[in-house]
Amino acid sequence: MPALPRALLLCAVLLLAPGCRKIADTFFVVGLNSEELCKTERNVTFSPSTPGAATVEKTVQFPLGQLGQDLPEGRLETELRLRLFELNVTGGEADLGGIEYAKVSLRRQGSGEVIRTLLEYRRPAQVFSPTQLSLRGVEPASVPQLAREESVELVFEATGDLPQQEWTADIQACADMQAEVHSFHFIF
Repeated sequence: MPALPRALLLCAVLLLAPGCRKIADTFFVVGLNSEELCKTERNVTFSPSTPGAATVEKTVQFPLGQLGQDLPEGRLETELRLRLFELNVTGGEADLGGIEYAKVSLRRQGSGEVIRTLLEYRRPAQVFSPTQLSLRGVEPASVPQLAREESVELVFEATGDLPQQEWTADIQACADMQAEVHSFHFIF
């Protein structure tokens, strides 16, 4: 048998061996990065809270676009970074300075189960703006189970001394996503 066919056969056999599959898996990687996606919902209405400590919750549908649908089959690794979640009061006499704690969580569209908390806020000693609340983050969240979804839900929850009359606010959320698919398949 000539040297080249023998070398190709030996390489193919080695790639099929269980320990070598991991090595081959590192060579067949498809990577995608999304640009930062921002979504703004204008004049979102918040109901009045009862006096004292209360909780408010709002859900924002956040589009992931076609990113996940363009990925081939294989072992999927993803990182979603929610960089900004901002609430700006646009109507009503709302003072957000009473919010003691707020968080933004991630869940599958239409599900009631939260997958992971992405951002958190605790009231500082001095509140800078009573009509704006900004949560910023840089830490990525690994969410391979959501990478092929067209959109996800961002759930905003706040507790504390909340406005006791109806008010409206603009909500803006900005995130980016990176995905890698490790795809190594032999076709026989």
